[in-house]
Amino acid sequence: MIKINLNKKPKKLRIKIEKKSIKSMSGFVLIPIIAGAVVAAAMNYTITAKINATIKNIKVYNGEISALLPKVQKVNAIKKKQADILQKINIIKTLKKEQSGPIGYMYYITMALPRFAWIDSLKSAGGNISVNGIALDGQVVSLFMDNLNKTGYFNNVTLLQTSEVKKQELKLQNFNLTFNANYKQGIKNAVNNK
Repeated sequence: MIKINLNKKPKKLRIKIEKKSIKSMSGFVLIPIIAGAVVAAAMNYTITAKINATIKNIKVYNGEISALLPKVQKVNAIKKKQADILQKINIIKTLKKEQSGPIGYMYYITMALPRFAWIDSLKSAGGNISVNGIALDGQVVSLFMDNLNKTGYFNNVTLLQTSEVKKQELKLQNFNLTFNANYKQGIKNAVNNK
């Protein structure tokens, strides 16, 4: 049989710590705490130094940006003016290319006329143009015909006749050409795109 004493209080467990053991244990506890504090302080110093350097760099870059901002605005204004001027130049080129009537004929015919060729007469009727003139030789007449074709303003350039003419003791070529003007509606488009 087992007897249980219910009235008795259990014995209290007492822990005795000796001063020697505290001193020996303090080295194990204090050294890691001190080392951790030193490492934390070093990391804090490093991070703070990096933050301060970054803030300083940001201030320098903001100063440079504020110094360059007026120049960037001037460059953008110049680019806008350049785009406007190029647009106007393109409109003028289109208008010149697609001029119609006698002004257009005369402009492109004189642009195509080579050196040592002269025009005696020019007739225009309904887009059909007839040119009579004198050239130094047949090669100059051929060059004139090629130049007329290259303008893009004329087509069907045809040589009707050539004949040799003597003027002031020079043998020259009298020529007669016919061609058609290309009519395009590019002028209206160029003006509307303005």
